[in-house]
Amino acid sequence: MSSRTQALKGVSVGDLIFGLRENGRPDLLFVYSADDTALLARNIFNRANFRFGRDGVGQRVEDGQVCTIVSTAELPPEQRQVAIGLDRRMGSNPEYPDTRMTEDEVRLVLDHDDFFEARLLPGTEAIVRRAQRLRAVSLILVSELNLIDERDTPASLSEYDDYIPTLVELLEKPGSTEEVAHALSEIAALRHRPHRVFERTAAVAESLVRLAQYWA
Repeated sequence: MSSRTQALKGVSVGDLIFGLRENGRPDLLFVYSADDTALLARNIFNRANFRFGRDGVGQRVEDGQVCTIVSTAELPPEQRQVAIGLDRRMGSNPEYPDTRMTEDEVRLVLDHDDFFEARLLPGTEAIVRRAQRLRAVSLILVSELNLIDERDTPASLSEYDDYIPTLVELLEKPGSTEEVAHALSEIAALRHRPHRVFERTAAVAESLVRLAQYWA
């Protein structure tokens, strides 16, 4: 039995596990049901539910997004306590201001990705590497292609999620700045973004190409 299989077989109710969806989004999950064939878990931040096979591959129940467990590492006791406390509080459907996060909870949000991605299950390295690239490209698009001062036509954080995998593949070729800029213009047109977004595609393409240089 491989160490990955053994680790997944050992997951039980009350454990915290870390998964990555196909779009690169991470999920810190509390396991609330487990048997010999399946695990049920929920995201401690947004309460989304997931069902996994014992092979670590599963789906988000609400929309079928594929998710893979990439780490079952144990958080340090103090961080685990924060995570469990947050899960319980979110489960009570609190109203504002009880929904406000404490400093420790904010720190958990900011730090847990790095903790788990440094303690991976064997064989999940490629999944994590791809997720990191997807998230990096998404961050550049949100911060550079769509500026926060566009109040009349704001873009959501998930505005370009459907197109980011194609951009990552282009950057991995690697694509030229001109090719990436053309791809960005096509995406902006499909999303009916305002003209000033098109004016930024060349500069954003340069940022993306520079990013991809670190992937080699």
